[in-house]
Amino acid sequence: MKKTIKIGIVGCGAHAQIAHIPIFKKNNDCNLIALCDTDIQKVEQLANKYSIPKRYSDFQEMIEDKEIDAIVISTPNYLHAPMTIAALKFGKDVLCENPMAININEAQEVVRISKETKRQVAVALTGRFRPDVQTLKKFIKEGELGDIYYLKAGWLLGMKEWVLSDWRMDLLKSGGGAFLTLGTQILAVASHFLEDKEFDTIFGSIHKKESDAEVEDTALCIINYKDGTLLTIEVGWSLLFDKDFLYCNVFGRKGGALLNPLKIHKELHNELVNVTPSIPAKNLYKIACELQAQFFIDATRKGTKPPFTAEDGLLIARVTDAFYESANKNKMVKI
Repeated sequence: MKKTIKIGIVGCGAHAQIAHIPIFKKNNDCNLIALCDTDIQKVEQLANKYSIPKRYSDFQEMIEDKEIDAIVISTPNYLHAPMTIAALKFGKDVLCENPMAININEAQEVVRISKETKRQVAVALTGRFRPDVQTLKKFIKEGELGDIYYLKAGWLLGMKEWVLSDWRMDLLKSGGGAFLTLGTQILAVASHFLEDKEFDTIFGSIHKKESDAEVEDTALCIINYKDGTLLTIEVGWSLLFDKDFLYCNVFGRKGGALLNPLKIHKELHNELVNVTPSIPAKNLYKIACELQAQFFIDATRKGTKPPFTAEDGLLIARVTDAFYESANKNKMVKI
């Protein structure tokens, strides 16, 4: 087992600056030694701020650096799969932002190359590592809520400047709109709660405020599982409201739960009892990012499989492709 691993980050946008760079920099089990972005001035500025020695504007040069053990990919969606595959072929383990790929064909190729090169791919399904999500997952896994039969989840955002970035509005570069960016993160959490259940069908619907828009700003889907369980997801990223909503409501035969904030109720002796445990009230996203980074570092150091793999990315791509097929055909389709 390696004592420390050496990491390079490609893509120095907002998320890398808020999460990846400071988190990997302060982790004692890794050494963040390289940054890469086509904007070399941004690279120099961040590298100077965090005392990172290697600076690249060319991704190919970065992955050819034999000193780097692992790559964190935080670039626009259309670059995720090609960069992941390229890094794998140069013997790097990869932590890739969600979505891992913009279609199922790309996702299948990532899985294939990962197996062929025997390198790990971890997908940044950050929501799964929130303390409230992990607590609720434990309740569900231990059967405290009984069989789960209905989940209603959503992520509704007011108008955000980052949404208007050129590549997000370009279908070829983004791969999709609000569902691909927000819905797949919600799907990752919901499917985490329902990991023992098998998808059956999906009905998807999208809305575009502007008739000539290439991607949707609002989306809704209904997913049916083979055992009859229902999951609904609603997302939007340009709603005219003064606050955002992120939620996941879970209902089982013995109890129910609401996320964000976490509330858990169980039926005990024919009465509904609040059994919500105490969890950190602030910085849930930061904690999730730190846990995700640590899991990736540990997997790379030990050569073990991370808990969020390329196979997870492939499953999300399969559901996403089915969602857009359903929305375009206006009918329910098999997943």
